Amino acid sequence: MSGQFCMKCGSALPTDAAFCSSCGTPTPIASVPQTAAPTAPSGATLSASNATPPPAVGIVSTLGLQGRRNFLVQHEALSLGHSYRVMDSEKRHLFTVQGSAGQNLSGNALGRLVGGSDSYLGRMAARSTNMTYALMDANGNGLGRILKEGGANQSTFTLEDSSGQRLFVIMLQRGAMGGITATAVGPDGKPMLQTSGNLARHNFMIKDSAGSELAKVHEAWVAVRDTYNVDMIGSVDPVYPLVFTILIDFEKVK
Repeated sequence: MSGQFCMKCGSALPTDAAFCSSCGTPTPIASVPQTAAPTAPSGATLSASNATPPPAVGIVSTLGLQGRRNFLVQHEALSLGHSYRVMDSEKRHLFTVQGSAGQNLSGNALGRLVGGSDSYLGRMAARSTNMTYALMDANGNGLGRILKEGGANQSTFTLEDSSGQRLFVIMLQRGAMGGITATAVGPDGKPMLQTSGNLARHNFMIKDSAGSELAKVHEAWVAVRDTYNVDMIGSVDPVYPLVFTILIDFEKVK
């Protein structure tokens, strides 16, 4: 993979690029101070193949996800704001990603105005609406938010904690035939996550930037509609694959 990606348009960039060659957006490398590479206990520098996304400390400690490996993600289809409920393997509610009903209705109204909700132009217009999602614990307490910058065939999502600290940025692109490509980068613009498999059918792998498998997403064998499994198989903070999976699903159903 390239050294970094533009967090505005998603274009691949050289490692030392200060500005995106496609849209001109400044890259984080211009303002982020250079630090020494992390070292393993033996003192050897970590390689790209064993580097994993950093923990989302505030969120993961509050949610109590440490040590959990198997999750259920449920799309609450009747919610006007496109909400998603994350549960453990025993179906205990852990956290929710709640969309804004007002923003969703605005997007749908725009789609109907342009060409109808079932038309290509209508769906394209609806997806272009900017959105804000709230990340809440099982009791409804706010832990962070996800900001979506909409585009006809590409959307960018930024996960922030409650203090406004950016944790990672997800870029989703839709192909002409409905296929979805998803990648995620850190606050510094460096690659964090990628996918392989059939994203539209909930049957894919989430990998780190070196291609090591971190999580598996697949249909759930449970009697709950619009629910699927996310199983951690690598060393990763569960928050990242879970939010990544939810946003892929949002782009699929929108």
